[in-house]
Amino acid sequence: MEQNFLTVSDFSTNKTSELYITFNLSEKVYAIPAEKIIEIVQLPALTLLEKAPDYIVGLLNLRGNIISIIDLSMILGFQRKVYSAECQILILNVNDKKVGIIIDSVKDVIQFEKKLLEPLPYASKEHIVNGVYKDDAGLIAFLDLDKIVKSIEAIEISEAEIKETSNDTAGLFPIDKASVEKFAKRALKLQKELRDESNSLNYQEDYFISFSLNEEIFCINLKFVREITKLKNVNLTKVPCVPDFIIGIINLRGDFITIIDIKKFLSIPKTDITEKTKIIVIRTENIQIGILVDDIFGIENIPNEKLSHNIQTKYEKNNFTAAEIMLNNKVMCVFDLKKFLEDERLFIEDAI
Repeated sequence: MEQNFLTVSDFSTNKTSELYITFNLSEKVYAIPAEKIIEIVQLPALTLLEKAPDYIVGLLNLRGNIISIIDLSMILGFQRKVYSAECQILILNVNDKKVGIIIDSVKDVIQFEKKLLEPLPYASKEHIVNGVYKDDAGLIAFLDLDKIVKSIEAIEISEAEIKETSNDTAGLFPIDKASVEKFAKRALKLQKELRDESNSLNYQEDYFISFSLNEEIFCINLKFVREITKLKNVNLTKVPCVPDFIIGIINLRGDFITIIDIKKFLSIPKTDITEKTKIIVIRTENIQIGILVDDIFGIENIPNEKLSHNIQTKYEKNNFTAAEIMLNNKVMCVFDLKKFLEDERLFIEDAI
């Protein structure tokens, strides 16, 4: 088959942009390189240490690995607050050292070029923020994880000293019965959970971007996601004589990317364009495209063993749903990106 409308001849491996995870912390937004993240977990009960520095909350027993958990807000100079059940931990691997940082919530996945960073408008003695970038939603501060990890004091403790749960004498966790039980169950699950260690704990394999299409939730493996952007933030150029599901092309930092209305392609009833409408830019070995979605929900941890292949879907799209999972009482369909990109309808001759 000849080169088609979607084929990219050069992904320009010399580009300076990187994939980042942004997250919320103390009503501010921060970003760290996505490649540093090996796992994202809900905050469990921790073993608290009386003699540890204030910024080290405690220790997490993650499948037998003892990991120091850091309250990043303390390092950044914020006032400590009581953690909620919605808090998450980013498990990081920085220079072969595993640590966890507590955050309020994961926000987004972005592709970003470091040269666009602006210096801090003030002097920081810690120098743990590389710079800031202002987008439509406000400022994003980019953290220097190497400096954060270097500033952490080493703690020597044996596994025999680690308990499954710990009494919260510092008042960091909610003390109501329901919350205490929830945090304790999470800790026990993370300690005993089995995982195939022969398969690297790469967040990209088990983590997915979830999005909505006319009230139904789908997800795509994070390793294929190059960028997420709001439709209103790009200039969409319409292309004549193409199928109606191709709504145009955009120029994203020098790359021309075809944008597909995935609902038209899947025969899903049309919904209105809103402020939340976004484009997910997907990249594989030789193709990159953008798909139009109603909204992005976030990043989901979906281990393969939890996926169900007993698929019953609302619309006529079974051929593009690889599996399903129930998360937070909602059914989520795992989109079969490989099958979608091999569909003959996407191949448009250059002559068009």
